[in-house]
Amino acid sequence: MDPTSEPSRGKTAAQAHLERGFLFEQGGTLQRALDAYTDALAAEPTREEEIDARLRIARVYRTTADFVRSAEEAREAVRLATLIGADDLAAEAMNVEVGVLQTQGFLEEADRLALRAIALARSPRVRGITLQNLGRGAAERREFATSDRYFEQSIEAFRDAGYELGLAIGLGNAARAALDRGEPAQSISVGEEAIAIARRLNALDLLLTAVQNQAAALVVLGKLDAAEGLLTEALGHFTSARNPLRQAECLEIMGELSESRPDLETAARCYARALDLATAANDQRLIDRVTRRLEAVRSASSRG
Repeated sequence: MDPTSEPSRGKTAAQAHLERGFLFEQGGTLQRALDAYTDALAAEPTREEEIDARLRIARVYRTTADFVRSAEEAREAVRLATLIGADDLAAEAMNVEVGVLQTQGFLEEADRLALRAIALARSPRVRGITLQNLGRGAAERREFATSDRYFEQSIEAFRDAGYELGLAIGLGNAARAALDRGEPAQSISVGEEAIAIARRLNALDLLLTAVQNQAAALVVLGKLDAAEGLLTEALGHFTSARNPLRQAECLEIMGELSESRPDLETAARCYARALDLATAANDQRLIDRVTRRLEAVRSASSRG
């Protein structure tokens, strides 16, 4: 479906804008997604449509690393949802802020908010989203037995809900956790299903995130040429989409790839650029990780 096509019959104006914005968001055209969601707010939405628009706006701001505005929109969505007793919408909006907190390294605060959200979640889809975030937090703490349990429960909830987009996200996160615990072959296997679903849904942003994860696993396995091809594709997309966090992650993996060749000069340039982007996006976990890598490469270069 063309994102600029006319709304389907029977849709309210706000619903049409929300659907159009979602297509842009999944394609990585984030400013156009934000414009469409803002149009929904101006189209005399119902209260439920207004809440939905605000949580989607919060999600776009989170993706572009505008964490202050993301949290503000998410909290407003929670406030409005609470007023009308829309527990599921409130829980979904809470999850947007959970992602903001996780990105900034506030894992305990994120977990507390996610536990509040799961108590409100009424549908399998929103329960799955919340379990997914709890799994991400556990994986960041390298508590992989806990993260695996949450990811498995989340994926089961998404399957029950028939929520394929969430399923692709869940499989992608599970693939990343497998890589982090030292199982690159398992990561690639799980990631293949995520890629297949994202490709079928034409969810370009999600597809390239899964491709990025595959590249990271291939670097660990020493398949550097294959990894480089995937990384070039992913980095080009995230640069065009103006997604600084994903750009930084791709450049970090390129740095690892360059170290494996070995090409320490190129690795240092990749890590330095990744650090700039991570700093601009205020992703403290990524800042710390890339800083360690950059210092190690510079130290090795000076010794060599």
